[in-house]
Amino acid sequence: MLFNDLNFLILFLPAVTITTWWLVPDQFRIHVLIIASFIFYGMSGWEHALLLLMSTLWVYLFTHGLLAIGSRCRLVLAIAFPVAALVYLKYTNFIRYDVLSLESSGGEGAFSLFRDVVLPAGISFFTFQLIGYAIDRYRGSVKEPPTLKAMLLYISFFPQLIAGPIVRLAQVSSAIENLPSFRPKRQNIADAFGFIAIGLSYKVLIADSLHHGLKPMLEKPEEIGLIGFAYLIPAYSFQIYFDFYGYSLIAIGLGKLFGFSLPINFRAPYSALNPKDFWRRWHITLSYWIRDYLYLPLRGNKNYKRNILIVFGVCGLWHGAGFSFIVWGLFHGLFVILYNQNVKAWDALPRFLQWMMTFSLVSVSWLLFVFEVQDLSTAFASMVRGGYAEGVDITYEMLLIIAVAALVCFRIKAEKLATIDFSKPLMSFAWGGVLGAAFFMSLMFVDRSEAFIYFRF
Repeated sequence: MLFNDLNFLILFLPAVTITTWWLVPDQFRIHVLIIASFIFYGMSGWEHALLLLMSTLWVYLFTHGLLAIGSRCRLVLAIAFPVAALVYLKYTNFIRYDVLSLESSGGEGAFSLFRDVVLPAGISFFTFQLIGYAIDRYRGSVKEPPTLKAMLLYISFFPQLIAGPIVRLAQVSSAIENLPSFRPKRQNIADAFGFIAIGLSYKVLIADSLHHGLKPMLEKPEEIGLIGFAYLIPAYSFQIYFDFYGYSLIAIGLGKLFGFSLPINFRAPYSALNPKDFWRRWHITLSYWIRDYLYLPLRGNKNYKRNILIVFGVCGLWHGAGFSFIVWGLFHGLFVILYNQNVKAWDALPRFLQWMMTFSLVSVSWLLFVFEVQDLSTAFASMVRGGYAEGVDITYEMLLIIAVAALVCFRIKAEKLATIDFSKPLMSFAWGGVLGAAFFMSLMFVDRSEAFIYFRF
C-alpha cells in the first residue's frame, strides 16, 4: 500500500484514525496502531509482515530482561536474524550472479518460502532500526526496555516503516507512552494535513511529472545525446529529491495525527556548499545512523580515509544490490576525502562556485541510480557524440516543470508552509485553502502516480 494511493488516503487512513481516537477505549489505541501497521505492510504479501514480526520478536528476545546489556555475544545473536534476512533477500542474487558469476540454478536452494517473493519494501530501513536499537540496548543507552507492545509499534509504525525516517527509540518513546492520553487538537490536525498536502503535491505534481518526462530517455540511453543529458542530470536530481522528501513530509504529517514527532530528514540538501554539508542535510537520519553505529565504532578519524570509504561503500550497498550503488557510495566517499584534504582552498572559492560544484557532482552521481554500469557507459557515449539525438523530445512543459522544481527546491521551506497559524484567522483560512487546493489537485493526478523511489531500499 502506498501513501499516494486512493485506497490509503480515503479508506485506510480515515479508518485507522477514526478507530484509534473514537471507536476503541484509550488503552487499546496501541493495539489498533500495531494491527493497522502490520496490515499496511502485509498488503504487499503476508510473508513481509511475518518477516517484520519475526525480526522484531527476535531482537526483543535477545535485548530484554536477562538477555540484555553487557554481553557482546547476545548483541551478535540479537542482530543475526534481521541481518541474515536482509542479506539473503536483498543480496543473494547480487553475490551469486554479479560477484561470483554463477549460473542460475533454476530457483533451487534453501529458504524456498522466500524464493519467489518480491524484496520486502523498506527492509533496509527497519533492519537498521532494529540494529540501532540492539546496539543502544547493549551500550546501555536504553536502560529501561520498552514493553513488547511498545517495541512492536516502534518498529512497525506505518508512517515511517517503509522509507523512514530511521527513528531512535528515544525519539518516539514518550509518544508511545502517552498514546492512551493523547488528544488530537486543532493544531495537530491542521499541521498533519499541511504536511500531508505538501508532501503529496511534491510527489504527485513535481516528482511524478519529472518522471514522465524522463521515462523515454531512460528507456533509450543510446539516444540521449548531449542535450538530453543537459536535461536528464538536473531533472532526475529534482525527481529523487521531491520523491523522497515528499514521502518524508507525508510521514511527518501522519505521525502528528497520532502524537508522534518524527524527525526531519531533509534540510535543503541542494543548497549545500560542500559534500560534508550535503550529507548533513540529505537523508539526515541515515547519515546519523552510519556515523553513530559504523563510523565511530571504526574509530572515526583514526584511519580517516579507510573509514570514510568503508562507510560510504556500506551506504551505497544499503541503497541497492549492485555494483552501480557501490560505485555511487565510493564516489561520495572520495568526494568527501578530497574536500577534507583541500578544505581551505575549497572554502576560499566564491560561495556560488562552491554550490555549483557540489550540486553538479551530486547530480551526476545520481545517474548511477538510474542506469546500470553498462547502460551508463552507453549513455555517456551518446553524450560524447553530442547533438540532439533522435527519440529525445524535450518539450516546453518539461522545461516548465523543471523550472518550478528548482524554484520550490531553493526558495520554499516546506516545514514552515505546512503549519497553519490560527492566531491570524484570515491568514489561516486563506492558507488552509491553498493547502486544500494542493491536496485535491494531487488527488486528481494520483492515478498516474508512481511508487516512491526509496521503497525499493
